[in-house]
Amino acid sequence: MRVAVLGVGAIGGLVASRLARSGCEVLLCARGETAQALAAVGLLLDTPDGRTIALAPDRWSVFDTNQQEIPVEIQGWADYAILCGKSYDIAELCKITDTILSLNGVAMCLSNGIGHMEKLANFVGKHRVLGASTTHGAIRIGPGEVHWTSRGTLVMGGLAGSDLEPVEPRIDSLMSALDEAGLNPIWSEDIDKTIWSKLLLNVAINPVCAISGVLNGEMLLQPELFETGLAAMEEAARIATAEGVDLSDFDLAQSLEDLCRATADNRVSMLQDIMGGRQTEIDSICGEVVKRGEALGIPTPRNQTLHALVKGIEQSTRV
Repeated sequence: MRVAVLGVGAIGGLVASRLARSGCEVLLCARGETAQALAAVGLLLDTPDGRTIALAPDRWSVFDTNQQEIPVEIQGWADYAILCGKSYDIAELCKITDTILSLNGVAMCLSNGIGHMEKLANFVGKHRVLGASTTHGAIRIGPGEVHWTSRGTLVMGGLAGSDLEPVEPRIDSLMSALDEAGLNPIWSEDIDKTIWSKLLLNVAINPVCAISGVLNGEMLLQPELFETGLAAMEEAARIATAEGVDLSDFDLAQSLEDLCRATADNRVSMLQDIMGGRQTEIDSICGEVVKRGEALGIPTPRNQTLHALVKGIEQSTRV
């Protein structure tokens, strides 16, 4: 099985290393320093049980996405493409996917935010696209090291009107490979709800922790932070409901509390980006809620405020 992983940060590094270790042929699509490190020294994966697994560079091939042309030998190469890059890179990763994915190949996107599977479908067709979301926790320590902080699941599902189902051989093979890799794949019959549910939690916890500079669990110790996140979450839930997503069984406050407890010692990716002087994904999280709210005529003042604050901090700290 040939799998291309596009974007080798925390989640991309986790997915790639587990698939390579389980025997898949893996192509890593990364840029610059990360691509050089993966090609020269490989990758270290620190697992939740305290082990460090080293994967030598001969366990995969590397394509530096800074190159202007995609080599002929990887055009149409991949049976599966898994996009794990930052949300602001998705458009470029979709173009690369369109070139490296085989005619019968399947692609999915694990990046934060919403709307990615629709973008991907515009390039490769909805019958070759899965929506996906993961609850695995991971932190990128450096270009060649990832810390797998907590085990979770990898949920996937087809777009409305798609032919892709669990019994379809391509999907069955993919889920078997992900299961063998220890990534705990689950099929969802309502992937839109799955992706929106993750976005609601991201809207609540990412900007609040990034602005205040706290670990996830500290939101429970400071009620004003928790209430701010919950208010943003409620706005996003109104947008989802207006778009036809059924969230009637999704308890917003309890879900946020559970997340804060389960990841109490974690530092959200948005705070990591700010601390590292990097661009954040706020446009695809709160920014997307604001944009959709404007289109639907639904006010989103809390998301607008969080979006503006994170953008201000981001601009002052980027290097």
